[in-house]
Amino acid sequence: MVTRMETGSHHFPESPESGGETGGPEGADTDPVASWGTALRHTRFGPFEMVGTTGSTNDDLVARAAGPADDGLVLTTDHQTAGRGRLDRRWEAPEGTNLTFSTLLRPDWLDDTGTGPDRRGLVTSALAVSVVEVLMAMGLDAAVKWPNDVVLEGDQPGKVAGILAELVTGDRPAIVVGLGLNMAWPPAESAISDEPVPPGATSLARAGLAAYRWWVMVDVLVAFDRQLADLDRSDGPERLRQDHLAVSATVGSRVRVERVSGDLVGEAVDVRADGALVVVPDGGEPVEVHAGDVTHLRPAD
Repeated sequence: MVTRMETGSHHFPESPESGGETGGPEGADTDPVASWGTALRHTRFGPFEMVGTTGSTNDDLVARAAGPADDGLVLTTDHQTAGRGRLDRRWEAPEGTNLTFSTLLRPDWLDDTGTGPDRRGLVTSALAVSVVEVLMAMGLDAAVKWPNDVVLEGDQPGKVAGILAELVTGDRPAIVVGLGLNMAWPPAESAISDEPVPPGATSLARAGLAAYRWWVMVDVLVAFDRQLADLDRSDGPERLRQDHLAVSATVGSRVRVERVSGDLVGEAVDVRADGALVVVPDGGEPVEVHAGDVTHLRPAD
């Protein structure tokens, strides 16, 4: 189940006056990658690589998946110039403002899709639930918007994070999953900026919270490691389903789902163990949606 972290278990400061981004490129640590490795030594994650600027951390790891890279490799960057989400939507932010990383996974079950439940589509949900766990522990009202977004509710509502998972086939199959989490961008509404603010986006800064990007990454990876360990179990998909339902912003909402086969309007009532969203259209029977863009509607829409 999804639980809040215990007080004192986090790596982020209580206030922005606590200092620079310890462990980041502009922080005090001379070897932040070694610090992450120490903090995550009991998880599957590592080695850790950091680059100042790249096009897309997901693209970089997808290109390396056929090579010797093992399960758990993490690549992060201070600035991503060609970040993207689902349907190749651009994901951009000024340099040094947000948290961007990808990891390469080679779980044991990746080759067992013919003999057991297909877990490949559940990695997105596992990471989204992990991000929500960390944000809730920071005191934020966070939730998962199906299929791959994390949103904040309350005073500063909006999308705060996006997730993109990609399956790499071949002799060495892998799943590459990336996270973009809005930390300082968009800026607080009182701040003056020459950069256009994406519509519908929010950030930790807008929610009144300052945190170290790189240690938030560590906390997310710790939570993600727990979710992936659960997913390895025979009842893993159902356990993840329950965790997802507990923090879903979509289930229980009236939604419009844009699909290739046509839009679907109705109430989202469930998430299946395979990750599909169940929508009951007006006057119709339940429909399982495996892919589509979801818009939350007001009750009257």
